[in-house]
Amino acid sequence: MQRIDLNGKWEFKAVDAYGTLPGDQRAVRQWMPASVPGTVHTDLLANRRIPDPFYRTNERDVQWVDSVQWVYRRKFEVPASILDEDAIHLVADGLDTYARIHCNGRPVGKTSNMFVGHRLDIRKFLRPGRNTIEILFDSPTHRSKVLEKKHGPLRVALEPHRVYVRKAQYSFSWDWGPKLTTSGIWRDISIEGFSQARLQLPFVRVLSVTKRVATIRVSAEIERTAGDKKFALEVLVEGEGLPMRTVGFKGNTATIDLRIPQPHLWWPNGYGGQNMYLAVVSLIYEGKVIDRITVPFAIRKVKLVQEKDREGKSFIVEVNGKNIFCKGADWIPGDSFIPRIADSTYETLLHLARNAHMNMIRVWGGGIYEQDTFYDLCDRLGLMVWQDFMFACGEYPGEPWFLTQVKEEAEKAVRRLRNHPSIVIWCGNNECEWLFCTENPGKTVDEMRGARIFREVLPDVCRRLDNTRPYWRSSPFGEGFPNDESNGTHHQWTVWSNWRDYKEYSNDNARFVAEVGFQAMANLKTMEEISLREDRHLQSAVMEHHNKQVEGPERLIRFQAAHYRVNDDLDDFIYKSQLVQAEALKHAVEHWRRRMFRTSGTLFWQLNDCWPVSSWAVVDSALRPKAAYYYAKKFFAPLLVSFKQIPRGVEVWITSDFDRRQAVELSVSVRSFNGGKSSVKARTVSIPPNASRQVMMVDEAIVKSVDSTRQYLHANVLMQGRVVSENRFFFVEPKHLQLPRPAVTFSVTSAGDGELKMVLRASKFVKNVRVEVKGGGVTFSDNYIDIDAGAKGVIRLGSTLKLAEVRKRTHLHWLEKGRE
Repeated sequence: MQRIDLNGKWEFKAVDAYGTLPGDQRAVRQWMPASVPGTVHTDLLANRRIPDPFYRTNERDVQWVDSVQWVYRRKFEVPASILDEDAIHLVADGLDTYARIHCNGRPVGKTSNMFVGHRLDIRKFLRPGRNTIEILFDSPTHRSKVLEKKHGPLRVALEPHRVYVRKAQYSFSWDWGPKLTTSGIWRDISIEGFSQARLQLPFVRVLSVTKRVATIRVSAEIERTAGDKKFALEVLVEGEGLPMRTVGFKGNTATIDLRIPQPHLWWPNGYGGQNMYLAVVSLIYEGKVIDRITVPFAIRKVKLVQEKDREGKSFIVEVNGKNIFCKGADWIPGDSFIPRIADSTYETLLHLARNAHMNMIRVWGGGIYEQDTFYDLCDRLGLMVWQDFMFACGEYPGEPWFLTQVKEEAEKAVRRLRNHPSIVIWCGNNECEWLFCTENPGKTVDEMRGARIFREVLPDVCRRLDNTRPYWRSSPFGEGFPNDESNGTHHQWTVWSNWRDYKEYSNDNARFVAEVGFQAMANLKTMEEISLREDRHLQSAVMEHHNKQVEGPERLIRFQAAHYRVNDDLDDFIYKSQLVQAEALKHAVEHWRRRMFRTSGTLFWQLNDCWPVSSWAVVDSALRPKAAYYYAKKFFAPLLVSFKQIPRGVEVWITSDFDRRQAVELSVSVRSFNGGKSSVKARTVSIPPNASRQVMMVDEAIVKSVDSTRQYLHANVLMQGRVVSENRFFFVEPKHLQLPRPAVTFSVTSAGDGELKMVLRASKFVKNVRVEVKGGGVTFSDNYIDIDAGAKGVIRLGSTLKLAEVRKRTHLHWLEKGRE
């Protein structure tokens, strides 16, 4: 195969087809340099034709960009040798969205779906030497509104016309994201020439697994240019000592079954290793390899367990015969402009998830089918992927033209992604049925426009092209009302969105929580980078602009006031907003983990952000973790001790994800802020595998004897002499605690392994110590920690700074610092 890479330098300009180009933007009708892959917004930004849309309220000033057409072109050289190939294709992995392609002035084809790759035959359009390709992108906003007018409005959250275009829905705005509706060549583009035939996305399917042997089936399809020639498929599993197998093609398909002895299984994070294999799949013609694809794959079996019980019906993800309590977060695209998301960003975010003991990431249906890098990392890190198809929060067209588009999109997505062991479930959409039934009481999910997509089209594609993992119609979804707690999946938005406080999470007994969230502001440094000094107060126009939820800033104030003392210092407000979020998620997750496996999963909304914003993310757009991220490392830990208040006292629970019974040492005490310690209860506790149990009760008499504003409960769990979990229970809200004024000191030393060790000591109890190193360059193993009186807290630091610089730049902040 010969290939001409068309990534890199292009040029572009605006075409004012609809008379919508502002008068002061006439200069963009002249050719300007562009970069591919990219977007029109990032190209305009690079040419200084628009201001940074993330800065202050500049988003408002760039809304004209999606109302005009944009044309991209590039000149390239074609060697004469490629013209000797039987077939020559333009391979465009991603065109966003309505595109018309011309080669040397002649029309090649057109596209209307951002999510699918295209192969267009351009052999007859090419000539040796200099050639020109030109791609005209129509306004996605104009086109979608035309379709909406033609086919009628649908029930849709946010911009209603968006559902008519197969494009990342969040680009039309969301309650955490800006309205930056892009166009452009957003994935790789090239020209490929080949002769005889080429391989098309081989599939390694696991047929059966035992401890002794796994049977796999390798299937492949070919695209022929020589219809009467005989081709063979050759498969070698690397490093396993298995013989190479060869079989002829029947028509355009071939399959080979292989047996792998003593298979090494792929497990989710925390349950075992992430063992991967490589299948070398070769296309043979006349004894020679004419095409070859190396396919990473894994051996694992996935099942969705739904069995009736006294609460309704279970919803348990089973991997290799083991029930998995799914712990994780929802994922949105890492930037409003996808091509500028670096591989290092994926590395950072997914390693953060893995290090917080997460084992599942849900790819949300309003974004994209993610880049290959994302799935490769999830395979390697043991992060199961709940994969939504790209539909969110609305009805969708049900006309044949739209269903045809959806079928092609789903087939290409499933073919591309099905070899990834990390993907454990396909899901039709996000919240479409729930929204419809909420707004139309008494109607069924099948009365929703576009219901055939989720009831027939998508499950049929998954069954035909994969059938190795379950399909679920929507999230949330189940029998009866789509968001019922008794079965299926559940989204918990009564709390926060309906102005209910997080203590009400304890009343939710859902079977699998696929969304739950509480907002917090992004870190101060992140907000400083997109604002001026005069913008830096909570109710400035800029801060309000960077919170996209209706009444979002007001909710931040309301919920902070419920739990903490509120003042007008922005840094302190951000700090406390993050503590509210952290405590809310802690309260929710601990409750659902105690219910293991009546509740079998909890994914919070959301892991990451696409721009600087107050949102539900626990890591902001600058990849700076919020307080809730560090809390997640504790409430998702494989062994968790937690408290549950009931009328007759406080229960102590231990939850274990371990696959073996664990004997642990549990101690519970009443402690005072000044260092007193009483009512110690200690015992050895045996915890069954993969289970949650109440193990102790702090009775009502002890609770009544406590000074609720100056004392608290402390629980500590040791395993083989090492603390594996600790927790604290406060009897009143933080705003009512009579916190002392402690002396807090720190020391930093080399840990001898390329890391630093920070030891914090406090003379009296200190709550939620936040460690900052001014100027950045440091990552933290823990943060926002409580330190008991006379005790110490230890944090490991990853640092690009020298030891002396870290000491010099370290700043500590804790709750009500300086208040007696």
